[in-house]
Amino acid sequence: MLNDAFSVLDDFHLNWNIATGSKCMVIYAVKWHIKAMTNNSFRNRAERRDRLIGLLRSEDYWKTSELREHLGVSQRTLMRELSELRHAGYPIESDRGRGGGIRLNGRWGIERLNLSHQEVVELILSLAIMESLQSPLLTSNLRAIKQKLFQAFPQKQRTAVSNIRKRIMIGDNAKANIVSHYQAPKKRISESIAESFLRQNCLEIEYQSEAGEQTLRVIEAQFILLNWPIWYIIAWDHLRSSSRVFRIDRIKNARIVDYNFQLRQKRLFTDIYAPFYQTI
Repeated sequence: MLNDAFSVLDDFHLNWNIATGSKCMVIYAVKWHIKAMTNNSFRNRAERRDRLIGLLRSEDYWKTSELREHLGVSQRTLMRELSELRHAGYPIESDRGRGGGIRLNGRWGIERLNLSHQEVVELILSLAIMESLQSPLLTSNLRAIKQKLFQAFPQKQRTAVSNIRKRIMIGDNAKANIVSHYQAPKKRISESIAESFLRQNCLEIEYQSEAGEQTLRVIEAQFILLNWPIWYIIAWDHLRSSSRVFRIDRIKNARIVDYNFQLRQKRLFTDIYAPFYQTI
């Protein structure tokens, strides 16, 4: 359709009785507007289709009148969109009569899922951590889900995830007397810790000891370990020039330092803890 419109314009260009320079300017302006209208129309349709898929996934059934109202389209447009989705492979079914409606049935996947590198890593690690905790409920398919996702990622990401998993250790649940004094750290502190660990950036922390003493330290988060629900950082401490363990709820402030650290020999950190923890 767009090419047909351009062909008509080219014919007019040959026959219009106006100055050649003016012809070129008019043709350029009209073509630009046609392209802009076409691009906007395409974007609008893509956004509308994404909204329609989201609506179908959000409920078991939808009346066509409800879908039209949400999307602001006519019955004809809605039927065309549903037909094109069926043609694209979506298992869309419609039931006539009282109580019927439009539904998305069967096993449908997650479409094109665009994740950043860190989102990919965190997703796989979260599944692995949940699997390691061995919850008796809602975890029976975790291994299969994790493997499917893992195989779908590029080799570079798979290697990165495998290396990071070796740096995460899981142990028993924390004892009741420890949990009773535990307070989850602020979100911004948790995010800084996670970024420091994943990207191997040094981290400057304000740390409060069990005795209440506060110190400012720069650490390398070499390993992290979990005694549910409490996380610990096994780090190289620049202040002490040796390995130290920090409980994250005692970190009162955290700031990413703009230089990276290299992983040190594992035995410097894990010889003491290895018998009591397993990597995810």
